Amino acid sequence: MNNAEFQQHAEKIEKQVQRVTELADDGARVAALDLMQSLMDLHGAGITRIVEVLSESSEAGRRSLEELGRDPMVCGLLVLYGIHPVPLEARIHAALERIDAQLRKQSGTVELLDIGDGVVRVSIEASGNGCHSSPDALKQMVEQAVREAAPEIVEVIAEGVPEVHSGFVSLNSIQPASKEEARYEESTA
Repeated sequence: MNNAEFQQHAEKIEKQVQRVTELADDGARVAALDLMQSLMDLHGAGITRIVEVLSESSEAGRRSLEELGRDPMVCGLLVLYGIHPVPLEARIHAALERIDAQLRKQSGTVELLDIGDGVVRVSIEASGNGCHSSPDALKQMVEQAVREAAPEIVEVIAEGVPEVHSGFVSLNSIQPASKEEARYEESTA
């Protein structure tokens, strides 16, 4: 299962949970929610035990756990159950280090400024000399890396990346020059 498929399943589950919470029959709603919670508890206990066994095993087991923690889908499950073996800040630092060479190839750099309350603040600089090195492209690369490593992050704020504004100007915003402006322009010509 790839990330897109995982996301589709998560969205489907969320829709089903919403349907259950809207059930008119109190008994059915409570039973369905209890069933879901029991399944979550069972899965959480099983995944927690897997993490414990791997972390207490040989070096190969610990390396396997680290590799699983870097997998975007498994990372999401570990975060969901609150058992990710790598602290949030370390995961974000590692994600930014992983894309550092790619950023430099595109004449860009990123610096982690702050992590707090589900928000990551970074500073992005782009010299504009590399291929596809627009600040917006670099921001997308950074956001993707952060979200894969830390799905619990709600927002990535990138300083140094101007907001993209369209070059479009609507006809309604263009006003004809007033007579006074026209006379001024004629007198200066």
